[in-house]
Amino acid sequence: MSWHDDARARFPHLGECTYLNTAAAGLAWTGQGAAAAAHWDLAMRDGYDAREAWRARSARAAERVAALLGVPASHVLFAGTTTDALNRIAAALPWRPGDRVVLAADEFPSVRLAWTVAERAGATVLEVPVPAESARGAALLAALEPGVRVLAVSHVHWETGTRVDLDALGAACRANGTLLVVDGIQALGAVPVDAAAADAYCAATFKWLLSGFGLAIMVVGERLQAALDPAQRGYLNPPPSRSLQASHANHPGLHVLDATLGLLERIGWDRIHAQVDALGAALHAAASQAGFEPATPSGARAGIVSLPCAEPEAALARLHALGFRIEQRGALLRAAPHFYNSIDEVGSFVDALRRVARPLTGRS
Repeated sequence: MSWHDDARARFPHLGECTYLNTAAAGLAWTGQGAAAAAHWDLAMRDGYDAREAWRARSARAAERVAALLGVPASHVLFAGTTTDALNRIAAALPWRPGDRVVLAADEFPSVRLAWTVAERAGATVLEVPVPAESARGAALLAALEPGVRVLAVSHVHWETGTRVDLDALGAACRANGTLLVVDGIQALGAVPVDAAAADAYCAATFKWLLSGFGLAIMVVGERLQAALDPAQRGYLNPPPSRSLQASHANHPGLHVLDATLGLLERIGWDRIHAQVDALGAALHAAASQAGFEPATPSGARAGIVSLPCAEPEAALARLHALGFRIEQRGALLRAAPHFYNSIDEVGSFVDALRRVARPLTGRS
């Protein structure tokens, strides 16, 4: 049995449909329930005496995350959601009138709304128009002027699937004295990530990390850490601590994350990332040939390929009836294959798309 056949066998839902919707939520694997139950089994057997085992498992999960992201384990914290992590960061920065936050005008709502606390303190949020997906990063770079305190960005855009160049954004932010805060939920697990390029890298675990809801990773670099005055205080971060971890995290969720990362490490991150890239390339090429020119730039992909489609709601319903699971985002049909998918599934999806949908013409 090949590594890919073995991996697919761990995701039973793949036998029920053609699941190309990891950008909405990743599939559960055969050991996931047992991993969560392991926490409660410890509690049932040992009660609160099991706390050192919980903490050890959480520490191991943090070490796995740190190795994956290329950062020290001490920089890895945990929150409930990506939104929670972004709001903790925004609330912990001392804002001054005249400060500016830059973000794309079409950012995910949580990336935009986290900075409401800054506006209340007199800061300005500048929403930058994106003239074309190929110019997304350049548009943000052009807005980095003196006085910009934070650049907030999705590593991979939630609608179009465009991946920005974190290294370029990080270098420009450091040169400008700007903090780079990244929502990485659509990148982490799909593509290699160097979180050290950002001052904060936040990502929930229920998409490409396949680890369920209720847990998010929050990497906080030294430059951001030095600027924080946490709004949330608790027994883990009493003054003068600058840590954003005020209390314990989701220990059952951390059991699942640790077990899932162990599985993914055994499969091999190089294999996983290569498979996601191959599937995305195949989908991009086949859709283009079928007349559905992707909104996602070929050279700036991660796991998402978004396709402009006429009457997208009707097309989505037809594809669903045929057993394909994707998402609609406005005029786009968003497909997101993960490593457990196959090239044949991508081909079948595009064949079905050709039969039941029409490309959107005249799209700017």
